[in-house]
Amino acid sequence: MAEPSTSTSTRTPNAEDIAFWPDGAWARLGDVSRGDFDWKSDDYEVVLMENTLRLRELTVFDELS
Repeated sequence: MAEPSTSTSTRTPNAEDIAFWPDGAWARLGDVSRGDFDWKSDDYEVVLMENTLRLRELTVFDELS
């Protein structure tokens, strides 16, 4: 498994990246952009997939593995 990484990437987020809401819910950005989560607020944090450190902090990483 790769070492935890913080992302300093300036790439444009893509459909595989993560939207994380303050209530702890999360989804892939592709699902959000398709409207699957249009009932939720737009105050989500975008977390790039290579930012494994942040994904671990949010407890999302283990669910993706």
